[in-house]
Amino acid sequence: MPADQDDADALFGNAAPGPSSALAAKPADEHRRESRVRANWKVRLLLANDRIVELNLFDLSESGLGLISEVGIPANSVLPIALAVPRLDDPRTITAVSGTIRTTHMTVRGQYIHCGGAWVAIPAASRDLIDQWMRRLRK
Repeated sequence: MPADQDDADALFGNAAPGPSSALAAKPADEHRRESRVRANWKVRLLLANDRIVELNLFDLSESGLGLISEVGIPANSVLPIALAVPRLDDPRTITAVSGTIRTTHMTVRGQYIHCGGAWVAIPAASRDLIDQWMRRLRK
C-alpha cells in the first residue's frame, strides 16, 4: 500500500470495502455548467452519524463532482470528503485530498446511485492538483 494511502485512511479511519467500479451515463439532472471529465478514483464521505461511506468518483468539473455508490447519500447535505487522487508524476501512488461538498442530487441507475456534489471548501493545493488532472484528462 502506498504511504499516501495511510494519509487517506487517517482522514476517516479504515472503512469497509467500497462498491465495485462502474461506468454509466451522466445523470439527466444537469447541475454543473462546466464541462466534465471522467475519472475513476476512490472516495470516502463522512455522514452526519459518523458513518463512513466509500464511493467511486465518476466525473469532475470545476465546481463539483459526480459519485457512484451502492448506498444512498443524503441530498442537500454538507459533508467532509476524501479523494484518493493519483499523483501526476506516478499514477500508481495516490495523494489524499480532503475537502467539503454539498450533495446536490441522487439518481438511481440500476444497482448504483449517482450523487452530485458541489465544492464548499477545498485547500488551494488540493484544488490545484484536481485542476491539473482535469486539464490532463481533457486531452
